Amino acid sequence: MFGERAIRNIKTWKCFLKVDKVQFNSVWSKKMADAVFPTQAQAQTRYISLFGTRTRFVIMLLILLCLTSVWSNILAFNFAVICMDDDESEALPISNATIGRKSHFTNTQNSLAMSIVAIAALLGNFPVVQLVGMVGIRTVFASFGILSAIATLLVPLAIRMGFGYFLAVRFLQGLAFSANFPVIGAFCAKWSYFKQNGLFVSSLVAYVQLAPAITMPASGALCDAFRWPSIFYAHGAVSLLLFVTYALFYRNSPQKHPFVGNVELKKISIGKISAVDKRALKKIPYGPILRTPAIWAVWIAAIGNFTCVNMMFLFSPVYLSKVLGFPVHSTGITAAIPPFLQFASKLICGAISDRIKFIPEVWKFRFFNSFAFIGAGAFLTVLAFMGDSHKDYNMIVLGASAAMLGATTGGFFKAGPVLSKQYSHFVTGNISLGITITMLIVPFFVNALTPHNTQEEWKWVFIITAAVMFITNFVFFIFVRGEPCEWTADNFHRACSVADMESHANSVKSRPNTISTISAEVL
Repeated sequence: MFGERAIRNIKTWKCFLKVDKVQFNSVWSKKMADAVFPTQAQAQTRYISLFGTRTRFVIMLLILLCLTSVWSNILAFNFAVICMDDDESEALPISNATIGRKSHFTNTQNSLAMSIVAIAALLGNFPVVQLVGMVGIRTVFASFGILSAIATLLVPLAIRMGFGYFLAVRFLQGLAFSANFPVIGAFCAKWSYFKQNGLFVSSLVAYVQLAPAITMPASGALCDAFRWPSIFYAHGAVSLLLFVTYALFYRNSPQKHPFVGNVELKKISIGKISAVDKRALKKIPYGPILRTPAIWAVWIAAIGNFTCVNMMFLFSPVYLSKVLGFPVHSTGITAAIPPFLQFASKLICGAISDRIKFIPEVWKFRFFNSFAFIGAGAFLTVLAFMGDSHKDYNMIVLGASAAMLGATTGGFFKAGPVLSKQYSHFVTGNISLGITITMLIVPFFVNALTPHNTQEEWKWVFIITAAVMFITNFVFFIFVRGEPCEWTADNFHRACSVADMESHANSVKSRPNTISTISAEVL
């Protein structure tokens, strides 16, 4: 009898403990969810004045470093190839090369290593834009950034296993890269103050230049100290740290960030779409956007810009090392000069564009874009007809061309978010098509024209690049406009919403008639 009562008591206590455990887990899970994904009211009650009214700039800097990290993970290979060729301690079993002799990547394999990144980014572009519209950039960018970090850490192992494994890892890097420009568009649409739009855009798109400016000298130092695998391990580790920090710190909406107060929130909210129509953001007006010539002008200008950017930053280590004869240990620092000059130029031109008030916006777009494209193309044309006997002068002209191209932040880069406003994640996101398409094409045409890497062969690379820039700038100059497109206005969304409701109501009304008609026919 006593034993049965003891057993019942034990079972009762087990039930109580199980219930308490379930309740504790549910409470703990709720607290964790509230801490990571708070509502607007919860965020305001927990407001912490850590950065005053400058939280948006701190987040902008964090996102800039994350964007830079993703691009640096891809560019690290370009310098690692030079380091591999200089490393006599081991052979790399690529393709069907015989293990045991020193070998390196052929021109075809180098082209494939770049092209697979572009193909992956192209395939990922449209799904990423959809994901950003549905769940926001916090989850999407953090996931893709961690994917890029893991893929980069796996590169040395993949190279040793074989060229096919290496291409698979490069595919993952390219897939992660597809999120970069949609992130820029979505962040600027949600977080930028309208008077600082040029500063935000110029700062974030400057990751394209900041990445090689950091990666080239850092890779050179790592190569000298620890050999080529350390390049990928260092890049992957830094990338992982940055994206974990981003996932914890960023919020999709400034209203939900605990470090954003009412003063900063009111400033950010000026010019944003009204709260009533926010549900319309999930329905992107693809038709009206694709029928707008000014948007196509922005995308075409992106192709011209990134033809030059990819030619410079993917192949400048090769040009400096094999054509101009700079030693490997100094190639990293030398190759960082053009992107660093362009990075500084982008920040300066973006700030100047915001402060010029006496010129209409459309003419500012035309001026800055023409200054960048025509200036950079002119210096490339001069470089094409220079010899290789005075390599320092070649370096100066190449750096001047890169610096001129930085003015694009007041041109097509700024035009995209201004024209598309709340749909900037789609329009600016598709600017990434420019970098991925040219990343797919440029390696093949550069390697095809420069089999022996002589100055005479590189002359045609510079001339073709300059011609592409002149043509694309002409298209942009003619078709760009200075004011937001009509499909960004509140009235456009209200009209679409009313039309959708009427269409739905008419379809509902027609259903009984259809059913009765079918019944009559059956009877």
